Amino acid sequence: MCVSCIVKGHTLLPFHIVQEWTGLFFRRVSLMTLGLRVQMGHVAGDSCPNPTSASKDGFVVVDIDRIHTIGLDFCNCHLATGRHIQLLRARLYPATTISPQSAATFRVLEFFQLLSFMSKVSAYEFYHTLAQRTNNTGVGEIPVGSYMFIFC
Repeated sequence: MCVSCIVKGHTLLPFHIVQEWTGLFFRRVSLMTLGLRVQMGHVAGDSCPNPTSASKDGFVVVDIDRIHTIGLDFCNCHLATGRHIQLLRARLYPATTISPQSAATFRVLEFFQLLSFMSKVSAYEFYHTLAQRTNNTGVGEIPVGSYMFIFC
């Protein structure tokens, strides 16, 4: 598929893992680098007339399968709700209420709660398991955000 079709097809699926063929092998490519921007504060798929970027380096989202870096824009219209409210309405739990740079999906919070009750998994072990799922080679970087306190 071409880049514009991939971005359009993943408007509602920003946490999918996309790979491109280099000629020799498939390499993981983030949807953010392909140009996908997730808009908060509006109906999914709609654009905002006055968006403001959440972070220049990417917004960090901890999901059930790995840690993602996405391009995220907040609604900055005159009737817009707070940024943390926009995230909560999208089922993303912000790490902070003031200028959030990272969040966890409700799915990962529910999964961690179940694991911690049933298996006594600590927040440290859970996070590092997700970090290993994100990049287990040890050569790439794990997205950094203020997400550690989410699980504490």
